Amino acid sequence: MHARTTTPLPSWGLLIDGQISAGSTGETFMNENPATGQTLGQVALATAEDVDRAVLAARRAFEGPWAKTTPKQRARWLLALAEALARRKDEIAWLETREVGKPIAHSLATIAGLPGTLEYYASAALMLGGETINVSDPSLLDFTLREPLGVCALILPWNYPISLAVLKLAPALAAGNTVVIKPSEVTPASTTLLADAVLEAGIPPGVVNIVQGPGASTGEALITHPGVAKISFTGGTSTGRLIFRRAADSMKRLTMELGGKSPMVVFADADLDVAVAGAYNDITRNSGQVCAACTRLIVDAGIHDRFVDALIARIAKSRIGDPEQESTEMGPIVSRVQLDKIHRALEQGAAEGARVHIAQDLGQRSDLVSGYYCSPILFLDAGPAMSVTRDEIFGPVQTVLRFDSEDEAIRLANDTPYGLAAAVYTRDTGRAMRAVRSIQAGTVCVNQIGKAAVDAPFGGYKQSGFGKERGFMALLEDTQIKNVRHALA
Repeated sequence: MHARTTTPLPSWGLLIDGQISAGSTGETFMNENPATGQTLGQVALATAEDVDRAVLAARRAFEGPWAKTTPKQRARWLLALAEALARRKDEIAWLETREVGKPIAHSLATIAGLPGTLEYYASAALMLGGETINVSDPSLLDFTLREPLGVCALILPWNYPISLAVLKLAPALAAGNTVVIKPSEVTPASTTLLADAVLEAGIPPGVVNIVQGPGASTGEALITHPGVAKISFTGGTSTGRLIFRRAADSMKRLTMELGGKSPMVVFADADLDVAVAGAYNDITRNSGQVCAACTRLIVDAGIHDRFVDALIARIAKSRIGDPEQESTEMGPIVSRVQLDKIHRALEQGAAEGARVHIAQDLGQRSDLVSGYYCSPILFLDAGPAMSVTRDEIFGPVQTVLRFDSEDEAIRLANDTPYGLAAAVYTRDTGRAMRAVRSIQAGTVCVNQIGKAAVDAPFGGYKQSGFGKERGFMALLEDTQIKNVRHALA
């Protein structure tokens, strides 16, 4: 732990039942700035007792005043929250840059989208409803009601903390649920700024609660709490498996957005500049710490060398440095733990026979020595069975494979336990659609790399999870269907 300075450190509390406070024991933990390695502030540690208070507050709100709200009233609160967040966008973006390490230009652009997420679900809330069913018995009127689930536990990763908090919170509230949010203990602070916005928006006490702490204690108390009806988790597949098992005891509903090892298939007729730009975006954006990033580049043998040469030239010029500078394209890795994981993968790839290309020698950069910086890394001449081809690394790392036929390209794309996203680059529309139909992934992009938007569903196949976030489907995921059979006689 880094030494404390004489300047008082910022502190962030829990939000429980409409009050921001310390935890029941008064204990705190520290977060840090990955660009400098220095302590950012102290965060209130939520115990199992605090989690219990938060869930009970959420349950009281769900069964009390929140249960009586109409979709239009909930929409108004979501819009009020959107306005409160818009007023805080710069403060949130700067804190997220200092906590996550993403460049400030990236943070500002991401945070600017938060109000739009809330506005979308404010509108979607007004369209939520059941249906009338023409059953075979003419003596019955049969229809369905869509009802909220109850208390939803929203468990967040560290790469996009407040964005994913809002992305999960908005449909849950729109559907009439209440929530308890647990940010990652690595990046807890920016999400706590949501608490101020919730209070300013006038959302009733207990509807939104925020607790911070490690997954092994705070998270465990939340996922096993009998008052939680649903868990929405974004994070690694191994953690997702543990949550899956723990949730089974009480049969909680689950939405799981898990790991990825997404393929980018580049055919010989592709626009090479566009494809290289897509690969560059995925290796540098948020330092490659993006679940849907294409980390397996599957390139037609006929253009393989030209593609690799162009990508190497591009990453050699990437602007790596202080994330608080507007010109920076790539900041540090989020933590020493994650940086060490990337270094181990680098060693493993070399040991397995891949040719390792490190884009820039950051050891010569005296301005970066205090932070957790990592150059973009390519594993060339890689094989499909190598661990660096199969395992999620979560950093600025891509493995490059080559193929000789369309069938081989699809086989390589699907040769993974994951299925979160994929990208295909070709000018041949027929080939593109054959690939779209054949690739086993929840999202497939053609000739572009934007894999998610608030108004379209996002979620994985295979071990990348199940359930959908974003779009109207996310709202449906936060409801349950009741069938009503009413006698007409």
